[in-house]
Amino acid sequence: MHFARAMAAELGEENFRIVFQKPTSDARAEMGWKDDYTEHFVLRFWQLQSDVEEWIENADVVIQGRFPIKYLKRRIKSGKLTFACQERLWKKRPTLGRKLSRMGHFYKNYISVNEPNYHFLAIGAYAAKDLNDMGFFKGRSWQFGYFIDAPAYQTRPERDYIQLLWCARLSEVKRPRLALDILQGLQQRGIKAKLTMVGDGTLRKELESDIAERSLSAHIELTGWQSQDQVREHMSNADLFLMTSHHGEGWGLVVNEALSYGCGVVASDQLGSAVWMVEPEKSGMLYSDTKPEHGLDAKLDQLAELGREQLLAMGKRGHASISATWSSRVAAQRTIELSHQLLKHELESAKALFSNGVAKFIG
Repeated sequence: MHFARAMAAELGEENFRIVFQKPTSDARAEMGWKDDYTEHFVLRFWQLQSDVEEWIENADVVIQGRFPIKYLKRRIKSGKLTFACQERLWKKRPTLGRKLSRMGHFYKNYISVNEPNYHFLAIGAYAAKDLNDMGFFKGRSWQFGYFIDAPAYQTRPERDYIQLLWCARLSEVKRPRLALDILQGLQQRGIKAKLTMVGDGTLRKELESDIAERSLSAHIELTGWQSQDQVREHMSNADLFLMTSHHGEGWGLVVNEALSYGCGVVASDQLGSAVWMVEPEKSGMLYSDTKPEHGLDAKLDQLAELGREQLLAMGKRGHASISATWSSRVAAQRTIELSHQLLKHELESAKALFSNGVAKFIG
């Protein structure tokens, strides 16, 4: 919605629509999300299907998220500029069997609409490679993501410890135990630190047992699910944000949020958003899951050598970087500029537009 509002502001509200395909799921509602938007440029497909189909047919540009290709096929085949927009294809290792089992999906969503006017907005550092390696969208892939507005930087309170924050569902993909490893690793290196963990899920009881076994109860707060406003308050207070998900996390919007609220970020280099948004040793730390010399222990050694002021400086740099290159306003402006070039069939000019950030050509 931040991106949608920015697009409406740039184009004029009569020239933009965002379509919600389905009502908010119960799982998202449990996490605090709700559809209470009143902007007239919001169309809900289950209520206004004919209006949506008319916009798809007549718009100069359509960005297709997780929306059925059958509603866009005629548009694409007629040569109108259309962008597919999605996270990585392979969140599990792409075995031959897995590839063969998805051939129907590939044909319907990519092969049957493989037209020069159908481009790809990659959500995450690995999304384009997954598709390009399959022969899809080669020469028509652009860097993209999810976008939010960054508030003004909020100064952290004085304290004699490092405040860590983790926020996600307590599940295997999110790897919450790694947050315990980071806290314990810093403490073992002589760094006073506390950890707040926001979220709930199937691993709650196991995590509570692990915390007790490690004698970390006095240093960790498990809050359960909290409202978006409460999460933002935690982010405005934290010194470092821990994003421990593995490669199954296609993007990871909390990286945007943490940087936007002035937190340095510690994350895996397999995370789609972190590789693009976190500048190593400048706005955070990226650790490798596969290369021990760049693994979590090595990064904890580096963190332990930094004072709190240096960690806070990481957060300030991340906040500035988000505002300059990854904000919803910048994303809207660059998406429009890219679209102008492609509508004129100036592909080479489009490729040369941006050297980093949103709408950079990536293959």
